[in-house]
Amino acid sequence: MKTILYIVLSTFILITFSSCEKQNEWLDAKRQKEMVIPETLKDFQAILDYFYSIHTAFPIFGQLGTDDFILTDADYSRSTEDIRNGYIWNKTIWSSDNTSCWDAPFAVILKSNVVLDGLKKVSKSPGDEALYNDVQGQAYFYRALFYYHLAQLFCKAYTSNSDSDPGLPIRLTSDVNVIAQRSSLTATYAQIISDAENAVTLLPQISDNNRRPSKAASLGLLAKIYLSMGNYDKAAFYADESLKINEKLLDYNSSYANLSRTYRFPANPYDHPEINFYGRGSGYAVVMPSSNTLGVINDELFNLYTDHDLRRSLFYFTNTLGLHKYRGSYTGTNSNFCGIATNEIYLIRAESYARMKKTDLALQDLNTLLTYRYETDYFTPLTISDPTDLLKTILIERRKELVGVSNIRWEDLKRLNTETAFEKTLTRTVNGQTYRLDPNSPRYVLPIPNNEIQLSHITQNER
Repeated sequence: MKTILYIVLSTFILITFSSCEKQNEWLDAKRQKEMVIPETLKDFQAILDYFYSIHTAFPIFGQLGTDDFILTDADYSRSTEDIRNGYIWNKTIWSSDNTSCWDAPFAVILKSNVVLDGLKKVSKSPGDEALYNDVQGQAYFYRALFYYHLAQLFCKAYTSNSDSDPGLPIRLTSDVNVIAQRSSLTATYAQIISDAENAVTLLPQISDNNRRPSKAASLGLLAKIYLSMGNYDKAAFYADESLKINEKLLDYNSSYANLSRTYRFPANPYDHPEINFYGRGSGYAVVMPSSNTLGVINDELFNLYTDHDLRRSLFYFTNTLGLHKYRGSYTGTNSNFCGIATNEIYLIRAESYARMKKTDLALQDLNTLLTYRYETDYFTPLTISDPTDLLKTILIERRKELVGVSNIRWEDLKRLNTETAFEKTLTRTVNGQTYRLDPNSPRYVLPIPNNEIQLSHITQNER
């Protein structure tokens, strides 16, 4: 943790002195690095604005274990050990004592704590209140967001037994001498919710750009959290509140989505109408929209798209071997989108309404989304009166719409496996050997890296 704090402060130094033009100025800055401590609102905003230490810290390892992608035997053999282990749901995952899937999110959480602790010492003038609230709200948002992502990989699905299930070590201070033990999963989610609610009260409705959190994004995060908890009333409420601020959807018939581009959508967009908050994944290129990605789209998923569904051509391309590869990330680059966008929020509200038996409202949300996904004049609005059938349809559309986004398919498999009606057993065949992942298997929970166990003495996950 002391190493991570040094990185946090070093990041601030890099930002502060990035304008130095002479080598001796930079060397002098390095000599004085111990003296460069963030103290002002501008300093703390600079920490939170550093794109490459926050917006690219999202772990996407869960995608390896889903049913959306497969590896050919040849591609499996040339993958890294971590990827091979994740793909077959091996008991051992990490080839070394640490992993960025754990370290990178906790580094962002520490940055958030540095900002929140530092703000307590800032002298505010009357004109600083809005900026102070904004910076504080951003720090709460990031802490909530990255704890949420950690929980999806390193904890069980949230259930009525979560009081006794292990959660995460909740670190609410930048003091590296404080060693937190694992809380219960219930307590972990309570902290995530508390931070997200604080962000909602402090942030502007829409930020200056989608690299900074906003109220719309924070409300969307709360909708995600409550969906994962199975609290559909609150998931629908927060999705609705988020959509009141931004309800825009991108028309896939527009020139904004373009088959002539390698990655279909504009690169690292600031103006994408659906994106409330922009983030992207890092590492494990098996499922990234890269030209060299190893992952192949499962035919089961690809065949869900019908004629005139623009997602089939915008999200994928077919190589010379007839294999379908992923290409349609909202990052417009070879990175997976891991932010918060309105298409997901519509689907959260639709699913929640369907589970609440508000069939008309659920159907309205689903048809609204799909109208923008089919070729013009080729979509006929769905008419489904049975809530169970509608729920199944929404879950299928959720899979089709959010493919390759963060760890969403992994999260959905975990949470839906707690319902008998939606349990799914996954299988892989690699070099003639079959591997199996049963519903609610402990292997849906990744092991905590050994260096964390050794340093903090927290309990390891069952595998």
